[in-house]
Order: sequence, then C-alpha cells, then structure tokens
Amino acid sequence: MERKKTKLSGFFDLVGKLEDALLVVFVTGMIVVILIQIIGRIVGNPFPWTEESSRYLFLWMMFVALAAGFNRCESARVTLLLQIGPKWLKKFSEVLYAFCVIAFFIVMFIYGLDVVFQQIAWEEMGTALLIPMWTIGICQPVGAVLGIIGTVQNFLEYHDNVAIGDKETEKAKALANEGDFDK
Repeated sequence: MERKKTKLSGFFDLVGKLEDALLVVFVTGMIVVILIQIIGRIVGNPFPWTEESSRYLFLWMMFVALAAGFNRCESARVTLLLQIGPKWLKKFSEVLYAFCVIAFFIVMFIYGLDVVFQQIAWEEMGTALLIPMWTIGICQPVGAVLGIIGTVQNFLEYHDNVAIGDKETEKAKALANEGDFDK
C-alpha cells in the first residue's frame, strides 16, 4: 500500500500513534480485567466491578478501532459492480463514498455528544465503579472525530486504494501483491 506524503502526514502519524496506544491500553486492560474476573469466579469470590470495567473498555476499544480502520483505507467496500461500470460511475462512487462516510461520522458525533450531555445533566454514574458515565459515552464522539480524520487521510495519502479500478487492473494488482507475501 503506497502512501503519498502530504503536509498533514505528521498530524496523521500522530493521530495513528494515539489510536494505536489507546487500543493497546484498552485491549490489555480488557485481558487483565477478564482474567481477574475468571480468577474471582474460580475462587468463589467474583468481583462486581470486572464486568462493568470490561464492558466500558470494550466500548472505547470498538469506537477507536472503528476510526482506526479508516486511516489506511482498510474499511470494507463492495466494488465488484463498480469495476465493470463506466468511468464516470467510478469517479462518482468515490465522491459518494466520501460523503456517506463523513456524513455517518458527523451523525455519530452529533448523537454521541447528545448522549454525553444527557449523561452529564442527569449525573449518571456507573453502578459498580461509580465513575461518571460521560467518561464512557464520550468514546462515541471521539471515535467520530478520529474517523473523519482517517477518512481525510484516505483521500489525501491513500487515494489509489480509495479509487475504483477496472476488474483486470485489480486482478493484476492482487496477483502482484500475492508474490509479496511469499517473500
């Protein structure tokens, strides 16, 4: 996957490292908390905070991972019908893809903030951990902002992966990349 360097590459690198660090923390935290939960159940004294903790870590992990999937154009798309279509359809599909993805993240941001403000207004607290629920709810708008940044990075630095090629070109690329895995 060829990356085209831009003026924002340093910023994108920083965001990518932040996402990676957060994901390491959340996954490691989940593993540790779930192991504590298992050990507690084995010894007959389960810890009530472990279920809630693993759930909160999972939510944060999923929203950050959703955004991270867009950084290098690693999100799923179905392009088979577009590959056999006319060139104008391929160009239009790129614009439509960008519009739909960014619109999705904007809606996710707006409704995520709405939930956070509601959690703050109602002073919601976790039942076992007794932490403010907005610290968990904020993962949705944070994931949305990271997703928009990742989508912009797609189009600026990985445009060849966003662009829809023709079927024969895609097949040739796949065969060429297959040889890279053998090394």
